[in-house]
Amino acid sequence: MIRRRTQLPLKNNERGVTMILVVLAMLSMLGIIALAIDVITLYSARSETQRAADSAALAAAKMLVDMGVTTDPTATVPTAAQIDAATKAAQSVAINLSIAARQVQTTDVSLLFPGSGTAAFSVNPKVTVTVQNANLPTFFSRIWSRAALTVRASATAEGFNPSNSSSVGGTAVPIVPRCVKPFIVPNCDPVHGGGTGCGTAATFFNTTTGAMTNPGAAPAGIIGEGFDLMSNCGAGPSSCAPGTPTVGAGPTLYYYPAQIPAATNACPAACTGGTNFEQDIECCNPTPISCGTTVTPPTVNSLLLDDTMFPDGMGGPAQSGVKCLIHQSGGSGMDSLNSGPPIPYPPQIQVGNNHPLAGSVLSSNDLVTTSDSLVTIPVYDQTVAPNTPTNAAAVNIVGFLQVFIDQAFPGGGPKAGSFHVTVVNVSGCGNSATGTPVMASSAVPVRLIQQ
Repeated sequence: MIRRRTQLPLKNNERGVTMILVVLAMLSMLGIIALAIDVITLYSARSETQRAADSAALAAAKMLVDMGVTTDPTATVPTAAQIDAATKAAQSVAINLSIAARQVQTTDVSLLFPGSGTAAFSVNPKVTVTVQNANLPTFFSRIWSRAALTVRASATAEGFNPSNSSSVGGTAVPIVPRCVKPFIVPNCDPVHGGGTGCGTAATFFNTTTGAMTNPGAAPAGIIGEGFDLMSNCGAGPSSCAPGTPTVGAGPTLYYYPAQIPAATNACPAACTGGTNFEQDIECCNPTPISCGTTVTPPTVNSLLLDDTMFPDGMGGPAQSGVKCLIHQSGGSGMDSLNSGPPIPYPPQIQVGNNHPLAGSVLSSNDLVTTSDSLVTIPVYDQTVAPNTPTNAAAVNIVGFLQVFIDQAFPGGGPKAGSFHVTVVNVSGCGNSATGTPVMASSAVPVRLIQQ
């Protein structure tokens, strides 16, 4: 008897294998996708956290500058008020810029002050801000751990004031601001000088070292003092005669109109000055102006007297340009500064009714830390020839004033064409400035030095 063995075809033993492989492949793909989502989430959060740390560090450093650290040579350590203000500024910026603001709390933003306790802190105060973003949403990584994922980022920023740099490094460091206003003023403090001249005690800073003559807050110091700025030119093309007074009662400081090389100014539609001089007041001329050294192009010797603009008097280009710059309509509408004395730190700038963002983003009573009324003005050395700028010879720029323009005086009278300013910061490089110039958009720049 012959038995036959029946063998099932091989393909019958493979039933369901394809399905299992497909399921495994799908699970693997889902895992890879979930892992990719986790990695992208972490990278995105890390990038956003770093940007938040960078911005928070710059905000904290600016707060230290605004609170007068760089104007006080004895400020080797931050005070409790300065630490509190810098911390609040960093926390506000970090939380607002975080990709997941709900996961960044005030306790997630910490500050350190490198260099605190040394004389260098009063020249270039540094602040390191660390931001952490906790409880990040994850998918695949939850298989191994239920712990929340956290990313951290740090950044260090500094404020730099050349006025005191010689007291730490032995020499002053030149600074090259942009968007300076075309008013050349002598190194004469009309408040401490009592309107009598430019003696040693009546200067803004030492012309050799750049160190401030009267550091600190008014009335003992310069920060927060106010005075009028008035043109040293009358109503004629040859009226800017050398030897005219540089200070006066009031107190008043006389300026010369600067001829900055023509450049494309981004002017708002409301400002339509017909001359370069007026447009340089209303807008931002990006031409860099050097302090204590030269840059190419242009050099400081390109600052020549512009006596063709007739800046003085009611309705002149200086008054019209300043009124447009600070958004003054008649005698009101511009931002205002709570200047004291003593000046509050940081300066309290109140938004005016004519502020570009008033009514939409800002209310007329909001406080801000910057304003179109906050400008930089070059200071020349009147102790060396030429003692005043002329069309034939230029003066040496030895520093800058950062001032808040409170009001352009309308109407007639002795103040017609002048405007009142309050000193916010002083930056004096002096004639001995050496080293690589610091490019900036302000008299006391703030920069990120470590990310």
